[in-house]
Amino acid sequence: METPLYLDHAATTPPLQVALDAFSAAVETAYANPGSLHQAGATAARSVERSRRALQRAFGAAQYRVIWTATGTESNHLGIQGMARAVRGRFPAVTPRILVGAIEHPSSSAAAKVLEKEGFRVETIPVDARGIVTAAALGPMLAEDVAMISLQWANNEIGSLNPIAELVSLVRNKAPKAIFHCDAIQAVGKCSTALDALGADCFAVAAHKLGGLRGCAAFLLREGSPLPQPLFVGGGHEGGLRSGTENTMGIAAFAAAAKARRELMLAEPQFLHSRRQALLTGLREYFPDLTVLGPEQTAEQLGAVLAIAMPGIRAETFLHILESNGVYVGSGSACNTHGHSESAVLAAIHLAPDLRNSVLRISFSGYETAADVKKTIAAFVKSAAEFKG
Repeated sequence: METPLYLDHAATTPPLQVALDAFSAAVETAYANPGSLHQAGATAARSVERSRRALQRAFGAAQYRVIWTATGTESNHLGIQGMARAVRGRFPAVTPRILVGAIEHPSSSAAAKVLEKEGFRVETIPVDARGIVTAAALGPMLAEDVAMISLQWANNEIGSLNPIAELVSLVRNKAPKAIFHCDAIQAVGKCSTALDALGADCFAVAAHKLGGLRGCAAFLLREGSPLPQPLFVGGGHEGGLRSGTENTMGIAAFAAAAKARRELMLAEPQFLHSRRQALLTGLREYFPDLTVLGPEQTAEQLGAVLAIAMPGIRAETFLHILESNGVYVGSGSACNTHGHSESAVLAAIHLAPDLRNSVLRISFSGYETAADVKKTIAAFVKSAAEFKG
């Protein structure tokens, strides 16, 4: 039986072989606790530090300190709750405001919402129809009472890219006491821009979105920025910012995967956009009425994501038909995974209500071949015929 084609990499991506090799090597050579004083512990500690430097190089983050965490969600919480609590004292006479993008991942928006109970006011930054926060939208919201801005670099549902460097510059000028946190979980390993060039105070990243293993992530903190208030206390690991024994094997795998992704971007800068465009061109031949979500311009797109609305189909049903025809994709349907609430993303970009249950998200690793693209198009055509009966 032919192996199904997996095109749901925005949810998680299978580990790269180099990551598995690095994990296995660490199991054999860096198995000890990095905090132990004997030689085996020192070997493990050196492995963690090598991986830390490798991640900085892979993400172009020489100006950032790498703090290892377990998940992207934890990194977003450390960046939002930890940093907001750290700067609360800057605003003794006012209610500090936290500004959060309208289509942020729940790990960011929910983390910010919790801070309302601690005396912060949380406000939503609107996006345009492309799913982008513009300077024109953010600028009027900025003032001396803004404590934090939290924005994603790339949206996980529709692939829109926020102009982070431009927005960081705007914030520095109009709200100089504010922290700028960026959720870069979907973008790193898929966008070539160095984090140093973006300039946010802190970034959240996660291994399993780029070919590492689940259970390992990182929080990147710009040198000179305030230290976040730790979420976990105990043994004082990671300079006291994240207690808990380091996941030495997962860290090694993360660094190896990030290095491989960087090398791929350098060798083939348009490796994701070319696959996205080839698939979109092919699908439009058979489905001329499909709607593409997100920006039209390549510079504003995450090449790894193609989100489409197909009139007349129900995404939840259609993706299972696609699965039976050998292709896995994700759904950007109007309901979340529990089926109870409307997608904040689709509502925020004002997608027509009759299309909100017809959204499919196709997301690439960048290793797909021309044959894979043809297989996907054929599976869509066959599945559409089966859906219509």
